[in-house]
Amino acid sequence: MKTKYLAILLCAAFVLPGCNDSFLDRIPLDELTDETYWETEEHLILASNACINYLRGKNRSVDMEFLGDNVFRERSSEYKTLGSGNFTSDLSVINSEWTTDYDGIRRCNHFLENYERAQKVSAPVRERYAGEAIFIRAYLYSYLVNCFGDVPRVTNTIDVGDDELYGSRTDKETMIEWILDEFDRAAAVLPYAKDLKDSELGRPTKEAAWAFSSRFALYHERWDKAVSSAEEVMTAGFHKLYDNGNPETTYNELFTLAANPVTNKNNREFIVTRLYSEEANQTHNLSRELQVPNEEARSAPTRSLMDAYLCNGLPITLPASRYRENTHEAIFNNRDPRMAQTILKPGAKWGGYPGKTTYEQPKFSNSATSCRTTTGWYFTKFVELSAISRYNKDQNAIPLMRYAEVLLNWIEAKEMRGDAITQPDIDKSINLLRDRVGADKMVLTKLNAYGLNLRDEIRRERRVELALEGERYFDLLRWKQGDLLAKDVTGMRKSTVPPSEYVYVEDIPTDDKGNLILMTGRTFSDMKNYLWPIPFTQTQRNPNLLPNNPGWE
Repeated sequence: MKTKYLAILLCAAFVLPGCNDSFLDRIPLDELTDETYWETEEHLILASNACINYLRGKNRSVDMEFLGDNVFRERSSEYKTLGSGNFTSDLSVINSEWTTDYDGIRRCNHFLENYERAQKVSAPVRERYAGEAIFIRAYLYSYLVNCFGDVPRVTNTIDVGDDELYGSRTDKETMIEWILDEFDRAAAVLPYAKDLKDSELGRPTKEAAWAFSSRFALYHERWDKAVSSAEEVMTAGFHKLYDNGNPETTYNELFTLAANPVTNKNNREFIVTRLYSEEANQTHNLSRELQVPNEEARSAPTRSLMDAYLCNGLPITLPASRYRENTHEAIFNNRDPRMAQTILKPGAKWGGYPGKTTYEQPKFSNSATSCRTTTGWYFTKFVELSAISRYNKDQNAIPLMRYAEVLLNWIEAKEMRGDAITQPDIDKSINLLRDRVGADKMVLTKLNAYGLNLRDEIRRERRVELALEGERYFDLLRWKQGDLLAKDVTGMRKSTVPPSEYVYVEDIPTDDKGNLILMTGRTFSDMKNYLWPIPFTQTQRNPNLLPNNPGWE
């Protein structure tokens, strides 16, 4: 493989197996067991790419927003069903999470069992690629533990008939410590991001291992580790927040082709990224799904998300925020600038109405004239306008870890472990995010003056900054706020629906605030829903996985 083609190869690598025709999947798996295969650096790169191929793509990152309370999808979806709490252990997406992660783990184990055979390659180079496999394996196990708790720890390649294939589960606490150690082990041999060649863009780095360590440690209340891992990234000095010089567009641009890290070297915010390339036949359909002409948007912002954005620097529930919502346009007045860069504002450019490039008002009717919304709002984050007119040709990079999240991990972990948070702490984390969009700064004395809880406001910041990036559901679980997942899904206030569209919502019920009620019957049980059940298919194959998680017995 010529080095100059590596970037294209990586684009192919960073697409979820089963989505499109993966370039890497054309590598015969039997090559990896051939006596003559494990010899050159090229062999190690190809085998490592087969591991990297298991990084999540759009389908298992952005689409996981259906699990939480940020988006609503009218059409049926297994993630939507899972998020509603009304499911059983035979839901196929649960089994898919299990099997896909363990398939990737098997690939990583196979690499780690064979890479030292490449004796023609120097030891440091061999260990660098081993670090990639270790990182991917820890990354996959982090999702298994987040979803299922106790899971089997498998560190060798298992074939059908091996006794270990039918082993029991390792307890969650042991897995957590082991995964964090594995991230450290990977970081020790991976290169710094600053030392990657342009052709190596997307390969795991020390910063990638530390960043995911900070997230995983935060999720499992290892506050010291979450802080120290985040600080490793912060002090390494390479990654920074993206800034195009215009606070009115910089956040939105970050998620479009203009900021694609392959072509825009100013984007050093993406630490781990799923890359896409039409040239490599690796694309997705997100832009079109969010503003699809002539159909309903697949994901629409909920009232819950809309209400999270501050007004004049304060929660909209406070009279001092001077929040007013008497029209569709008024909801955007004086709000956190990220709101209009995440959610479509009247007057903005859009692609949901062929022939009209400026957004005017929501459409609720089913007529085939423009994009229909179920909630009254549309997303603009992640929308590349040029991709809307072409089905499944979106090349937007999907960030799986951003520097912004590292800053949020750091400040949250410090607060959770009981640190006395100072204004300089806020200024080097949350206020960096606010400064780049020209939002009101978070000021501790102001929070105190208005009786606001610092922990709540840190969590609000995380929700706003990371909206539509697939983390909201897991945040709610770790905050033990599952009750929010049981609430009805609501949308626009009926009184603000444009007159021409009112007839289409007239019969939709409203809550006590006049908001459209779009979904009822969601449920969440503290006794069972903080973990997914071990998939029915897996317990049938391996009874040693039983008993199932609490509430799923």
